[in-house]
Amino acid sequence: MFKQCFLFLRPALLLGNLLLLLFPVFAQPDLNVKQAAVTFLRNGNYIEALDKLNLAIQKEPALSDLYYLRGYAKYGLDDYLGAELDYSRSIELSPYMSDVFINRAVVRSQLSNFKGALEDFARALELDPENPEIYLNRARTNLFLKKYYSSLIDCNKAIQLKIPGETVYVIRACAQQGIKRFQGALEDLNMAIVKNPSSVTAYTQRGLIRLDLEQVDSAIVDFTHALEIDSTNTFALFNRALTRIKKPDPTGALDDLNAVVRLSPYNSYAYYNRAIVLIGLNDKKGAIRDFTFVSKLDPKNIMSYYYRSRLKTDLRDYQGALEDLDRTLELLPEYADAYYDRYQIKTKLKDHQGAMMDYKKALELGEKNHFSPDSLRSKRKDYFESLTKLSGDFDVMNSASSKIQDQAVEISPLPVFEVFSGRADFDKVRLYDAYQKKFYYGHIVALTNLKDLMSDSLILREIGKQTRRIDSCGAIPMNYYERGVLLSAARNYSGALQDFNITLKLDSNFILAWFSRGNARYELIRVIQSQEEMKNEITIAVGPSKSQNQGISGNMEHTYETVIKDYDRVIQLDPGFPYGYYNRGVVNCMMGNYKEAEEDFTGAIRYNNNFAEAFYNRGLIRILLDENNKGCEDLSRAGELGIKEAYKVMRRYCYK
Repeated sequence: MFKQCFLFLRPALLLGNLLLLLFPVFAQPDLNVKQAAVTFLRNGNYIEALDKLNLAIQKEPALSDLYYLRGYAKYGLDDYLGAELDYSRSIELSPYMSDVFINRAVVRSQLSNFKGALEDFARALELDPENPEIYLNRARTNLFLKKYYSSLIDCNKAIQLKIPGETVYVIRACAQQGIKRFQGALEDLNMAIVKNPSSVTAYTQRGLIRLDLEQVDSAIVDFTHALEIDSTNTFALFNRALTRIKKPDPTGALDDLNAVVRLSPYNSYAYYNRAIVLIGLNDKKGAIRDFTFVSKLDPKNIMSYYYRSRLKTDLRDYQGALEDLDRTLELLPEYADAYYDRYQIKTKLKDHQGAMMDYKKALELGEKNHFSPDSLRSKRKDYFESLTKLSGDFDVMNSASSKIQDQAVEISPLPVFEVFSGRADFDKVRLYDAYQKKFYYGHIVALTNLKDLMSDSLILREIGKQTRRIDSCGAIPMNYYERGVLLSAARNYSGALQDFNITLKLDSNFILAWFSRGNARYELIRVIQSQEEMKNEITIAVGPSKSQNQGISGNMEHTYETVIKDYDRVIQLDPGFPYGYYNRGVVNCMMGNYKEAEEDFTGAIRYNNNFAEAFYNRGLIRILLDENNKGCEDLSRAGELGIKEAYKVMRRYCYK
């Protein structure tokens, strides 16, 4: 239970103390930018603060305070990796500010670098031995490490130094709970409530302690009181649901878990426990649905597959049960009960040879694990015993939160970049310097991955002008190319491809014609695929064939392979063109060539180390390839460079 307390009490960082020292710094040319950043930080507008601080750091890269402030902004966005890097940079530039060491210690605790955190707390105490915030935050870290007595000593010291607020009493209560001093823990929580009658944390933690003491009704009262203060608090809702099961009140528990799912749609623990409740209410189909959600959100959750197999067996879906048992044993090859269940399923499916192999394996594992073979046929444990299996790692994620990182996100690569021939705000386009480079017809290339920056009427007018130019000037590559770009913007991909083909016949080294033809082919494939998917939905057909999924293969002219070849030619002609690598990476993603995609995004970053979209896409790929640390570092960099979606993805995949 203590771990729930620790996770629920999100550490607060220090901002106010250092701000008093910033005013002399502000007496410089960038006064307005820095003051705006501080104002945004105080108001919790971390994205806006980050934008301002990036600008300030570009102009004053050796100013330690700016990195401190940016680390604070990143922490507010749950970007702990990025925050630690900025705090470390601040310390390198000025190693005498205790607040920076405190904040880095807090971040390191969030990253499970407890050795580094304790070193930072020690350094902070050397610089400021009478600062109660240091003792408070170290108490929290010691609590997580189950060093309960050390946590108590730190809490007592913080109270002696007159730290304000109720948090120190909540942490001390958790430490007392860890050493079974329940009465002392309750007294601390009562004090926390006296100091702050609106503390949801204090009521929730008191409810957890009363649940430990089997005071079920009192626990429900505390969780209910917490929810009267904050009706969207998923942590209190979840724990009230578990408590209502003990009462027993399965209907009330189901109501609470339904509310958790509405507020926190990515919370696998809520779906898992709701499935268990639905089994008790004999809603097997509903339970299967929830276990399916769990397996999607947490593909390595063994019990979701195993329990779902048993439910499918009850509903006579033997093939589905077999698939779930196969997945269970893939994840846990030593699971004797799963082999026994699969023996029964294979028997029903008339696979007698496979059934006997599984039966022998079940007996073998039963003997190995010192179980009687008869135990394989004994009554299974009650489903409800599994209710709290996952609750110890419960993570609060409230989709109703105003914080950007807690909001829903569609996790997919950002789109390709295309040449842009119109006018748009500077922040909507990227400029590539082609000055003195071969095979370009201009010095600056404008690109964007945003759609609809030009109105349809303007595009049609420009196409008309370009057509008249072609009619009057004859076979000039640039004229056909520019019309092709406009036709592509008008989604007339066939016409665009004709113009790009003519351009390349006139000049086979025209880099942007190869690039734009690859883009047009890619977009045409996407249109064809969407039409095929719609057709399949309308006709209620079986899913698309493998060849369809790989990009309209076979004897068609435009395939992902032909798109890749166009981008290959771009890179051959200009090995330093980052958008060629980037676009090829997106297409490799679509083809399932994830290692190749990772290499392509790395190539894009090599030639543009501020390529935000490339960092974001590479981060997604690396997480997909189970390289989470590298992926999260990329997402942190993407967020710093302005990709807001990065913080939403990090919230789900980087810090568990």
